Amino acid sequence: MKKMKFFSLTLAVLLAAFTLFSCTKDDSNSEPTKETVDVTFYDGENVLKTEKVEKGGKATNFTPEKAEYDFTGWYATPNYVHKFDFEAAINKPTKVFGLFSKSVQPVDTREYYLVGSGLSSLLHKSNWGKVYDDSLKMTKSEDKNEYTFTTNLFKDDQFQFSMQGWNNQRGFGYLEKTALADGTEVFASSQTIGDNSSLRVNIKVLLDGNYTFTLKTHPADDTYEANHPSYTEENKEAFNINYNDRLTWVRNGDSTEEKQTTITEYYIKGAGITNWQNMYNASTKFAVADGKAKLSVYLKANEEFMFVSTVKIGEEPAKDGTEFIFGNQLDDASKDLFTIRADGKNMTTKKAGTYTFTFDLASKKLNATLDDAKTPVAADYYIDGTFGDEEAWKGYCFNAKYKLAENKGKFTISNVSMKKDSEFIIQAFKEGATSRGEWGTDTYTGLGSYNFTYANGAGENFSAVGGGNNNIKVLVAGAYDITFDPYSKIITIAAHTESNDTLDIYIKGNEVNGWKHEFKEEYRMKINAAETQYELEITVTASSEFGLEIHQKGETTGYGTFVNTSKMGQLGDANELFGTTGNFKCTTPGTYKVVYNIATETVDFFRVVK
Repeated sequence: MKKMKFFSLTLAVLLAAFTLFSCTKDDSNSEPTKETVDVTFYDGENVLKTEKVEKGGKATNFTPEKAEYDFTGWYATPNYVHKFDFEAAINKPTKVFGLFSKSVQPVDTREYYLVGSGLSSLLHKSNWGKVYDDSLKMTKSEDKNEYTFTTNLFKDDQFQFSMQGWNNQRGFGYLEKTALADGTEVFASSQTIGDNSSLRVNIKVLLDGNYTFTLKTHPADDTYEANHPSYTEENKEAFNINYNDRLTWVRNGDSTEEKQTTITEYYIKGAGITNWQNMYNASTKFAVADGKAKLSVYLKANEEFMFVSTVKIGEEPAKDGTEFIFGNQLDDASKDLFTIRADGKNMTTKKAGTYTFTFDLASKKLNATLDDAKTPVAADYYIDGTFGDEEAWKGYCFNAKYKLAENKGKFTISNVSMKKDSEFIIQAFKEGATSRGEWGTDTYTGLGSYNFTYANGAGENFSAVGGGNNNIKVLVAGAYDITFDPYSKIITIAAHTESNDTLDIYIKGNEVNGWKHEFKEEYRMKINAAETQYELEITVTASSEFGLEIHQKGETTGYGTFVNTSKMGQLGDANELFGTTGNFKCTTPGTYKVVYNIATETVDFFRVVK
């Protein structure tokens, strides 16, 4: 009996072990759960399809249908810059964007031109779109919306195609490819690609050659970047984009023209120092020696600036160049002097003083030093020349009749009678000087002279004398008002009027015009009948923020004097609603009349009852 019990117990243990082994074996044969991710296909904001793809797998290509539209492809970005790669492994939730084109397209009657700058003869002629003629115009096919253009290009040239006035730009973002079949990169973007405006950035040349470009257009698919801060209905063609337009090219071979010897020079350009204009003169120019370019210039605190170039080919006048010097080129020792914009481009000074910039032409590195104790010497300014009744070039300086008077940080002289074909310049002397003194000694009082290269806003009534003489020549006789800005050293000239209406004052704000008045009439304040104040009626919301920008009459470029709550007056019945510090900020929505008092130079706000 005892043996029988032992046998039964052993059998039970074996059976239990067998059962446990069998269960374990069955579990190991079960299939693991597969991880999937969603791939969502869009037409704009509309979802066309969502596909579950095994992680590491591929999305399924398909062709969607849309009434009255043709499908033109799948893209990885909503701005249709990068095509979607259906061979790429999917490892996370992914969005794919479909692009459609209207099936019926009108005949495109627009004219496109090569615009840009560089060493090739045609780009040098274009000079950033200052010239439009048949030699720069693309050839339009008779039976389809297709344009072609053949040109020579050299390394570092920059270009794109556009209508006159830089409208309907077709730049880097429209290129179908950027490299040859062997992988040699031929074209690059002049800035980082990433948003809609990248379609309009310049194409930078990486390889010399002769190229033929073909632009295919789809006018029915035109759209506009209406969210751009500078967009208006009047200038909307400058913000025209078309995701279906494409720019293709072939390299025909080496360039058919020789690369000419060039001279490149560098200049500062900034918000206050040049009013964001290209001012090519002795005060803004780098001096080049021993492989380095050097410039010393006084800059105010919070001055935003960069550096531009000119290129001179042969005996032709220098033209705007393609090379720029930005903040991201500063060496480590210099970076603490400035705030560098997030994109690495413009620099902004932290302190006022005289900055010395040294640009290494080989390494393309920029060094900067600051002497914050060195400030401009106080000066008196006179007009000098042959324009009046005094003895030519002798009877004007130190003559109170021709001395410019200080006015809000600038120097002006009004109602100067000038004869046709006469000429003049502005001369600077140490403040209080009564004679020139002797050149080369401590008695010499001259600080500089300023000619047509310093003029911005001289209009059609003036030019340089020419033949290497940059004195300002009078083309139309008359009475003129002359203004000189000692900081930017810019000369502006306007026809004199007896009216008290000598200013152009524009409203400029976040909701009014996106901080860009663009010298448009709708944003300009009007002088009243008594010519005592400028007025403008505005409607604001609780989030409105704005100021006034004051220009001399007739100015159409640059930045004027910005006015905010520091100039708040005492007369307005709504002044308390617009703040006490910084920009004017309305606390109560409504319609108000803004008034700028000419005599007191103050701003008041009055309620308008509708």
